[in-house]
Amino acid sequence: MSRTFFAYHLTHYFGAFSRSSYHTNNTNAREGDQVYVVSGDDAPDGGKDYALEGLFRIHRRTEGPFQLENLRGQPASFQYKLSMAPIRVPDAPIPLARADWYDRQEVHRFFSSGQNFNPLPTSPDYKERFDTLLAGYGQSTATELADDLAEIERTVPDTTQREALIQARIGQGRFRAEVTHLWGKGEACTLTGIALPELLIASHIKPWRDSTNEERLDPANGLLLAVHADKLFDRHLLSFDMQRGDLRSVVAPLAQQAAARLGLVPGMPLGTAHLSPSTARRLEDYMHGHHARLLQRKAEMSVST
Repeated sequence: MSRTFFAYHLTHYFGAFSRSSYHTNNTNAREGDQVYVVSGDDAPDGGKDYALEGLFRIHRRTEGPFQLENLRGQPASFQYKLSMAPIRVPDAPIPLARADWYDRQEVHRFFSSGQNFNPLPTSPDYKERFDTLLAGYGQSTATELADDLAEIERTVPDTTQREALIQARIGQGRFRAEVTHLWGKGEACTLTGIALPELLIASHIKPWRDSTNEERLDPANGLLLAVHADKLFDRHLLSFDMQRGDLRSVVAPLAQQAAARLGLVPGMPLGTAHLSPSTARRLEDYMHGHHARLLQRKAEMSVST
């Protein structure tokens, strides 16, 4: 099972983070681990500016030593080179100062040089904070996401509820955690079992724009799906219907051949026996509406052909 750490990059010392490798003397890091990279750079006031570079996975640890030079040409030696693959990485480092929770002294205390490959702080919850900053890349069109977030800001006065809804919209925070807990499979696709977080999306069953705020936060209105299943599900080309006492996959004829190549075929069970009766009923109600949309789309396609 992969572990999650953070690493600190000294931008003011080494220059911009390469986003493909990281050098360290820490013996904790190993292949398969996930790493949130925080960078620090010199600020005009003499302190440090901090930024989130992204979430990466270590796919190779090579033993050195490795000799590097800083921006002044001074040598530095490191025992390990970590080759890293991106999981969720923004187009440019995200300045932490833009977050409403930002406290420079707190960030310095938790993430400054010398503290590499420690677990993320949990009080406050920096994993949730970082995931919120990184969420949304490649998961929605920019226009849809911006419109929905603007609507939340405009219509939800309560700060706590507004923050929960923002995180739910981008498939992170409490909503993702509660959906994951509800299905009891850890961070794995509810349907396929794929357990790579970078491929998983917390999807709403009842579309966001059709849901009340209560429904938007209801974990029974969510599935943690691998991206290929999510795209089909989001477009109502994949759904679920009650068959033989369980919710089983239904694939629209239009998508069956392509879906089969991806390992998605009709009749795959979700496995809902562990859910409480009340939760199962809510899930079935949400899914009934979703499946009806698939049937409607199927009928529309039949008429058009």
